[in-house]
Amino acid sequence: MDSAKHDYSPVASSDIEKPRPSDEQLRGPRRHGRSIYCHYTLYSLLLLSNIVLFGLWWRAAMLSEVCIRPKLSYSPAKHVISYEQRRLKRDIESNVFTGDPRPEFDAAWKHLLEPMTIKISEEELSNLPDPSIAFKDGSGYIAELAVYHEIHCIKRIRRHFHLDRYYPNMTDDERIREDVHIDHCLEYWREAAMCRGDTTLATFRWVDGLPYSRVYSDHECVNWAALDAWARSRMVDMSDYGMLE
Repeated sequence: MDSAKHDYSPVASSDIEKPRPSDEQLRGPRRHGRSIYCHYTLYSLLLLSNIVLFGLWWRAAMLSEVCIRPKLSYSPAKHVISYEQRRLKRDIESNVFTGDPRPEFDAAWKHLLEPMTIKISEEELSNLPDPSIAFKDGSGYIAELAVYHEIHCIKRIRRHFHLDRYYPNMTDDERIREDVHIDHCLEYWREAAMCRGDTTLATFRWVDGLPYSRVYSDHECVNWAALDAWARSRMVDMSDYGMLE
């Protein structure tokens, strides 16, 4: 028994047969690589799709802007223009711009028209079809935003109802010029209204058996505060014509 026991020797660890990896284990890394590739491909396609959709949206927005509000004329104020929905107010009795002449009435209209005349640069003037009057100091040229001329015309028409207060002792020649001025203002106002072509719809209601339109409804309006602030940043005092060439 002892001699038989000595006939055996330990088996080297290198001679022990190691377990072979299964087919599933061999396919694992390859399948994992394909999964990563598929994810990257999917993400790339999604990113590309988003870029294409954004491009189409941006192009449509630009075309819509051109079609709805074509930039046919130049104005250095266009970059401050934004639009908002505003309900026009049916406020006559407490409105400082309406009623009989009084100090607060005159002050409100004066303040509203302060930036009627503004200064533009030579470069800005070069984008316009007509020349203008220059300042003697070479700092620019005088100009006005059309909306302030419209407001001026409204103010002039309101004053026309109170000639004795605003234009006392008017001569016959002055009265003729006044009538011509009012005709100009009314016609300018008509053309300005047709130029804008406000398409706001007004509905109707019955009042004492008659259909009345609800004109004090929601309108698409320019943000007046922004536009007025821009004009005030450039306004000039026209009380001294000596500063002009």
